[in-house]
Amino acid sequence: MEHSDLVARYLGGLGAEIGAFKTPIPGISPIYFDRFATYASEPTRADYHGDACELPLHDSSVRFVASSHVLEHVANPLAALSEWFRVIRHGGIIYMVVPDRRFTFDHPRPLTQPAHMLGDHRNRVTQLDGTHIDDFVYGVDWGMFSPSTPAGQEGAARDELASLYRRSVDVGAEINIHFHTFESESAVELIRMGNRENLWPGRIEVVEVVERFPGSSPNGFLIVARVCKRFGKRWDGLLRRGGPLRNARKFESQNQPIP
Repeated sequence: MEHSDLVARYLGGLGAEIGAFKTPIPGISPIYFDRFATYASEPTRADYHGDACELPLHDSSVRFVASSHVLEHVANPLAALSEWFRVIRHGGIIYMVVPDRRFTFDHPRPLTQPAHMLGDHRNRVTQLDGTHIDDFVYGVDWGMFSPSTPAGQEGAARDELASLYRRSVDVGAEINIHFHTFESESAVELIRMGNRENLWPGRIEVVEVVERFPGSSPNGFLIVARVCKRFGKRWDGLLRRGGPLRNARKFESQNQPIP
């Protein structure tokens, strides 16, 4: 199964995609957000600056939030889900592709339990968190993560990268790692935990899970979930005049304009 089999069903109307970089989800015309104007010396596919946990959008202003291989880079996934719930209208869609640790360089690492991520939310963990540096650097399959590392230099390369991340955290700079690992069942349970803990005013209902998605690059899974807001929140944004953006900072780039 591919995106083309699903986007017409779920991703209609105005929406947002986070962290598309060079591989935006095909078949949609969202507003693109990213934390970075450039990444690895290349421009990102981003119209505006926006973090997964802090989008410059009004409440209930878009019909969907889409992401692909983003949630694992978020130190506080429940904060991200809370933010997506905030900006999506009642009945709208969260559409997220998440790498399955079993089919990526994360496969030697243990599965992150939802209870751990709930603790991160309660502790208000941010992208400055260095807790998972060693787990990531010394846990990944280095041959998959950095195949260009010369033979015999793996240990030194791991040490150098870990040191770089630690120095970044020490000076208050964000780091970009896979903070957590996922499988589809743990991701679904994370959403259900957020519902039970009343982390958002309503519910997020999982409506579809697709394993080994997309078929052209089957190292992840897709979760499609519907935002169901409490009655008093259902009409937020419907009477607002103007567009969905709120104090947005535009990136100056060669990206295509917002449709």
